[in-house]
Amino acid sequence: MIVGCFALFGFWVKIILGIELSMMCGEFDVVEVLILYYSRTGRTEALAKAIVEGVESVEGASAKAKRVDYATVNDFISCDAVAFGSPNYFSYMAGVMKDFFDKALSMREKVAGKPSVAFTSGGGSSNSALLSLERMISSFRLEKVADGIVSQGEPNEENLKACKKLGETLAKRALERAEAPKD
Repeated sequence: MIVGCFALFGFWVKIILGIELSMMCGEFDVVEVLILYYSRTGRTEALAKAIVEGVESVEGASAKAKRVDYATVNDFISCDAVAFGSPNYFSYMAGVMKDFFDKALSMREKVAGKPSVAFTSGGGSSNSALLSLERMISSFRLEKVADGIVSQGEPNEENLKACKKLGETLAKRALERAEAPKD
């Protein structure tokens, strides 16, 4: 009965504060990888779903995909690792993604060192949106754990497989970081 009450309490803490109770106690049961993306046509969303599959194929990791326009800075702070995905708009990331980074700027010390990756989609083969996302990864002092993915046109099997691998790599690095001794 008491154990059930603590489980229910933990559930409400997570719902209300967006924080895992186990993280507050310093224990890691599962690392949470946040996949923040923007998609109008569904192309970037398809890539995000492949990253989710990759993350969830790693034991001890869970994925939470969220459109960036529905995400909060607290989502960013409370995750263990993050993937950023955007369409290529005018050789840059989507404006709503840039707006998210602007809102999170004052909290960058709280996310510094987190493992991260980037992925983009677009009508052409340009990697300019990817470069803009990776500049943000650097500006926030996140740890870039793998080269980003650029998908041209509709995502094909090769793109989806690469994104799944990207998710696996990100999840494994998040687990390594969570298991490392703290000073």
